[in-house]
Amino acid sequence: MLQKVKEDPLLESLRGTQQKYGEDYWSFKNASKRRGAHALIHYPAMMVPNLQGSILAAIKEVSPNSQKVLDPFVGSGTVLVESMNLGLDFTGVDINPLAVLSCLTKSGPYFIDAFTDRAAELVSKIRADRITRHEATFLGRDKWFEADVAIGISKVARNIKNVDALWARRLFWLALARVIRTCCNSRNSTYKLHIKKAADINAVADPVKSFVETIETYKKHLQEQATDWSERGLLKQGRYQKSVSITAGDSTSTLQEAGLLFDVVMTSPPYGDNKTTIPYGQYAFLPLQWIPTVDISPSIEAGVLANTHALDTASLGGSARNAADRAEVLRNEFDSVRKYLTKLSSKGSGVKRFGAFFGDLDPCIEQICKSTNPGGYHAWTIGSRHIEGIRVPMEEILEEMLDKRGMDTFGRIHRSIHAKKMAARNNLSSTMNTEIIVLAKMSAKKK
Repeated sequence: MLQKVKEDPLLESLRGTQQKYGEDYWSFKNASKRRGAHALIHYPAMMVPNLQGSILAAIKEVSPNSQKVLDPFVGSGTVLVESMNLGLDFTGVDINPLAVLSCLTKSGPYFIDAFTDRAAELVSKIRADRITRHEATFLGRDKWFEADVAIGISKVARNIKNVDALWARRLFWLALARVIRTCCNSRNSTYKLHIKKAADINAVADPVKSFVETIETYKKHLQEQATDWSERGLLKQGRYQKSVSITAGDSTSTLQEAGLLFDVVMTSPPYGDNKTTIPYGQYAFLPLQWIPTVDISPSIEAGVLANTHALDTASLGGSARNAADRAEVLRNEFDSVRKYLTKLSSKGSGVKRFGAFFGDLDPCIEQICKSTNPGGYHAWTIGSRHIEGIRVPMEEILEEMLDKRGMDTFGRIHRSIHAKKMAARNNLSSTMNTEIIVLAKMSAKKK
């Protein structure tokens, strides 16, 4: 459901879409199965392509000169692909190396025939490989992988390393990441690392067979995407005709160093309190033990892969250091924070959990707004979270943080999440089942 806060041309465009298809249009309950580049990886809490694409197309309609799109928490690259669909320049940042790998592969090049040839050669070498040497050594390997599975993954990884072209190796590494999640001893019903039952461990898939099957699906998805974009003149000789930049690292420092300005910011900030939400780092940990980070980005710090929790700790809201003090700073700055914190127990961990995330988010928003052109649009997809059983008014807090930096919120889209890979509740609170997209615009004169 679309909610008006104040008038804006974008709101009028979106209202027309809602009137045509109904209020529940934004939930995309019957959205088609992912295809093309969107289907290359199963990543936690992926955004809905049709939703982000509809909003982005509406922005392009009411603001034809908008060309440069930023997603500072780019994840698996939903906004990236939707931006490429519209022939826009795109910049994405993420601290998670697996997310960066996903985006690098989705951005191309799309050399379909060359990929098919290299895939056939790679599969032949893997099948002929009789070496039993492990290609990855890390704490917990024997817990998360059966001996024969680890040897099978090693055969695949060892031969991927010998593929001559970086663009092809990245595609093969991404395919292997999917295989590792399927063949490891962690339960597939959750993104957190939880050991499977013994019976399920005995039934794990053969990694070589799984890899070959994944490559076959990749051929299909890559061809779908290449055909679509080529027919629309977005690809020439397999290469995207606009600009794409993907950076591994912290969004705040990355944007500050780049000093660039963007016409559109479209994103969904990862909620770093992984006790109750999605641990992106845990999800990526096992695949990244086998994938050389040099094939992803030279800027990846080794420390983020030191253990199963390091990446989540380094992510937005992942560290509780000085969290209570940061919460107090925000209490004095924003009315919505002050009202919410009065509801939390002063002796519990809730204030620290709140301060950890929003204490990180606030300076990040500061830099994102500095990186927004006058008149630029923002679309923030945020979830409905709870601390101590009390709903966090994330949209109100976000809007106050944006307003402080010269953004005017003019609308919200409320939508239900019809499919999610999490229980309705965990042992701490209800989990997320609704989302709000906050729509805002940078004033002509920044504050």
